[in-house]
Amino acid sequence: MGIIIFSIFLIMVGVFCIWMAIFSKKKDLKEFASDIPTDLSDFFILIIYKLFPPIIRRIFLFLAGIGVIALAIFILFT
Repeated sequence: MGIIIFSIFLIMVGVFCIWMAIFSKKKDLKEFASDIPTDLSDFFILIIYKLFPPIIRRIFLFLAGIGVIALAIFILFT
């Protein structure tokens, strides 16, 4: 039961990322990743997110959302 709830949560996060990539304004997209990085992976994602132009950010965010949804589906079926 816990795996199902966790997978549903991951799917919701993925859909939110895809929604932000498609329908957000440029200002909201810039503020989406303006936090202080807490570990090494957050640091690299923040660097990638700050260096590229907005269209690449949208593509990166869209692909991250699809990746999270694929991970949730993989967890559900294993």
